[in-house]
Amino acid sequence: MLKLVIALSKRNKLTYIHPLEKIFMTILPIIIMGFIYNPMVIFGNIMIFFLMHIIIKNNMKIVANFAFKIAAFAAFSSLTFIFDYGLKYVYVIILKCLFSGLSLSFFTLTTPIEHILYYFSKNKWLTDICDIAKSMERFLMILDDEYNIMHNAMKSRGGFDGFSSKIKSTGKIAALLFVNTMERWKNIKDGLDSRCYRGYTPYIAIDFNFSYKRFIFICIYNFILIFLAIYLK
Repeated sequence: MLKLVIALSKRNKLTYIHPLEKIFMTILPIIIMGFIYNPMVIFGNIMIFFLMHIIIKNNMKIVANFAFKIAAFAAFSSLTFIFDYGLKYVYVIILKCLFSGLSLSFFTLTTPIEHILYYFSKNKWLTDICDIAKSMERFLMILDDEYNIMHNAMKSRGGFDGFSSKIKSTGKIAALLFVNTMERWKNIKDGLDSRCYRGYTPYIAIDFNFSYKRFIFICIYNFILIFLAIYLK
């Protein structure tokens, strides 16, 4: 799943659009939406991002996986709010989480992690953070590889046939996953040391497509959301 998302983000129509534009278009509205409680406004923004996914032909299976899992988690964790705040409050929370899932999936499927790290690494205060994030990306891919290998091995041996076996197999995978990834990380560290790694990750220069017209349009969209947050409060 992780490798598929990374691969799709590198082949998207909007891959080389400037990351700052996409951050303002996807991340900032999530923050603003936290102050909006009108269900119709939230639903309208959900439809906007849904249409954007369709227009640029994103993988809708992954989009649905992002959005509905986040919404399902919000619905489950908000059950107790029904007694204190009512159904409408919980309904608004679920809509907000559904919007966040669509927005984050749009950002994830259109922006490779290398582009974000390259852009922010230009700031000397953020260089170290970007280097750590780059190492963590590689570590997560190792984690994903190890999990798939062990899951497939246990599944082929009937490790997930019954409810009790699923619990036992999941526990074993969790323990082995930690041990194996630590061993793999040692190999990566040895590889870095043998190549005289000095704590700085060089990035290949990327020519982003930045449009002032797009950026102004995105800012207008965010200002409208801020206005609605204040006016409908």
